[in-house]
Amino acid sequence: MTTDPGLLTQVNPSGRDCRRTRAALVCAMTVTTALLFVPAGCDTLRDPNVPDPIRLMMEPETGGEYEYYRPSSYDRAKAWPLVIVCHGTGMDGTANAELRKWTSLSESQGFFVAAPKLVKPKSRWKTQPGDREDALRANERLILGTVRHLQGGHHISADRIFLAGRSTGAAPALFTGLSHPDLFRAVAIVQPKLDLADLGPLQGRVDVNQPVLLRHLPSDPLTGKDARTARDWLLQHHGDIVDDRGGYRDGAVDRVVDFFEYVVASRPWAHVKAYAPDAGAPLEVRFELKASFAPTSFEWDFGDGSTSLLSSPTHAYAETGTYRVQVTLGHPSSGKAVVRAVTVSVGDGS
Repeated sequence: MTTDPGLLTQVNPSGRDCRRTRAALVCAMTVTTALLFVPAGCDTLRDPNVPDPIRLMMEPETGGEYEYYRPSSYDRAKAWPLVIVCHGTGMDGTANAELRKWTSLSESQGFFVAAPKLVKPKSRWKTQPGDREDALRANERLILGTVRHLQGGHHISADRIFLAGRSTGAAPALFTGLSHPDLFRAVAIVQPKLDLADLGPLQGRVDVNQPVLLRHLPSDPLTGKDARTARDWLLQHHGDIVDDRGGYRDGAVDRVVDFFEYVVASRPWAHVKAYAPDAGAPLEVRFELKASFAPTSFEWDFGDGSTSLLSSPTHAYAETGTYRVQVTLGHPSSGKAVVRAVTVSVGDGS
């Protein structure tokens, strides 16, 4: 996650020292809590593999909880990467169990890791219409709230936020990550266990420039079919897939971290957002660009024959309609153009 070299140290899964300590110093955190960045119940969790505690927090927007680990080398003077991890179900299907798979790498590689306590969807055999989507949307709100909460209390890098999900945690990771490519630079899922219906609401909303890692064993007797379903859907709807044949325990966390590091080193991140017209100017659209680099040039094509060289232009269309807007960015180091596009509708029905 950083340019500093570091060994990929595997977490010791047997080191489950779950002693809770009433930490007076934590409870007495200074009340700069307009941000409400305080530990839920003032509890901390100790992991013997890392020097600092795992912190249990309440996310104030939803009232949900999450646990996170902050490397002992944390320095607010620099921006830090953040990985949100989505836990599965089963014997180790808890936020704490999932987080402990990541803490040693978080410490050695220098990134924050957080695990929201997700709403568990009902079994596909017991679900009612809408139940699974309701759970996905509830988890989406918790994941987004967790990111905002951590950003409020720490210096998090805006262009190095990632999302990972394992087993049943793959569905909320994909649903939330693919719905918010302007926030999550890349998504990784490991041996996904999901229903094709979980991906239905994403139809037509996928950003083909957002890298996705799919680590799976198609032959797995329990989740192989679901993994193939996820692979086929991603290949059909997404343009940037890394299909990695591997299972849960065969270096899965290390592989995901390697993937995120590859994305940072090799895949420039840029995202265009179009703001809906104001009521008083129904044909006017404002465009904003987020990027992991400082572009040396901007060339906007608004889809109606008009262009601009501004970084964040506002364009007034002459007629209602749907337009494909494209921006070509100059990259300061590679010299290669980075092209991004967005579709906008203006006027009636926009």
